[in-house]
Amino acid sequence: MKENYVFTNTTILTLDDTAPVRYNACLVTEDGRISYLGQELPPQLPARHKRIDGRNLLLCPGLVNAHTHTPMTLLRGFSDDCSLEQWLSHIWPAEEALTEDDYYYGSLLGIAEMLAYGTTSVSDMYRSSHTILRSAVDSGIKATICESITCPADQDPALLPSVRRSIDLIHTYNGWDRGRIRCDTSIQSVFQTTPALWEFIGDVAAREHIGIHTHICETRKEVQNCIQNYGCTPIAALQRAGVFRSRVAAAHGIYVSEEDLEILSSSRAVVVHDPCSNLKCGCGIANLKPFIQRGIPVALGTDGVCSNNSGDMFETMKFTALIQKGIHEDPTFADAGQVLSMAVQGGLLSQGREGESGILAPGRDADIIALDLSHPGLSPLTSPVSNLVYAAHGNHVAMTMVRGNILYYKGEYMTIDLEKVKYEVKKCMERLLL
Repeated sequence: MKENYVFTNTTILTLDDTAPVRYNACLVTEDGRISYLGQELPPQLPARHKRIDGRNLLLCPGLVNAHTHTPMTLLRGFSDDCSLEQWLSHIWPAEEALTEDDYYYGSLLGIAEMLAYGTTSVSDMYRSSHTILRSAVDSGIKATICESITCPADQDPALLPSVRRSIDLIHTYNGWDRGRIRCDTSIQSVFQTTPALWEFIGDVAAREHIGIHTHICETRKEVQNCIQNYGCTPIAALQRAGVFRSRVAAAHGIYVSEEDLEILSSSRAVVVHDPCSNLKCGCGIANLKPFIQRGIPVALGTDGVCSNNSGDMFETMKFTALIQKGIHEDPTFADAGQVLSMAVQGGLLSQGREGESGILAPGRDADIIALDLSHPGLSPLTSPVSNLVYAAHGNHVAMTMVRGNILYYKGEYMTIDLEKVKYEVKKCMERLLL
């Protein structure tokens, strides 16, 4: 039976415009949802509940990592301080040596890091998606998962093993556990695929009413080669193929044209900003102002840990705010509230989960994180929003709850045997480095 919780004496950042911050308040979860939020205890509490004294806690909605490759946590530090092209030449051979167990334990390690750092929902695009899905099922996190699909020039998309795995994943698991697990499809990138695949995936997504996850306009070279090969930008190429009929999580979006912006603004696309990975690989800096001015939603992601080295969404939020202020020489742009919304509501929109959680209010899923206000780095709490974006780090997180289940609490995992995971990951890396 699911445990119910009563938080008392708590500071609550609701992200609900009607009452954004509540002090010395009470929040109750029941059957996986928030059932009560107020200044006093409700007249009647759930029959079976645990009470948590929250006087040193800040409760807020969980963060959404809208673009990552979770098993790549295995390759943290494997290839650093090189160009994206060099990085890929190191990573791709290593990936070929990974086993199903490697993918599983690498995924669990990545999920453990995300849970410890306050992520309650993740979007993952990688190979061996069935194994990644199993790790998400076992851990209790919310996940939107898709198989990474590439396509050689001479291949019929319908016959590709990765396409078959993608369609099987969708038909078998999409909507599992009342929607905790969702399955999308993908186009790995324009330069790794073909127009035939773009059209095929566009049709699959439209028919199955799912989203498409893709890397897009990440480097100048990618865009230049697309223009040379197809006479248009990657975004325009996918538009011609019918990809933007469906929800699209468009990761990166660094080099976009005015035409690209028009396409995105008239579609259901969400641009997923990955500043740490983009900077580390020297790809460039995405300018978010044109997206925001045109009403194009923006979400945030860490990207894979082997190109970022961290799964900390608090770090991603701070990088986002500071870089955008710097490139525009405007301290008012990308303010703390706007960036926090990208990390929560923007991410949910990219997953098709809008309305599911994202604010702390009765009826919403209890996807809640708690930060430890006893830490000197979070004191004083003059502005909870500013502290979250500019002062907080993942290691300030004391609790991560998904659908009313506490998955992480003060260093302890309820669903992951971290020592076994680290042992299996160590064995994997010893084999890879021989």
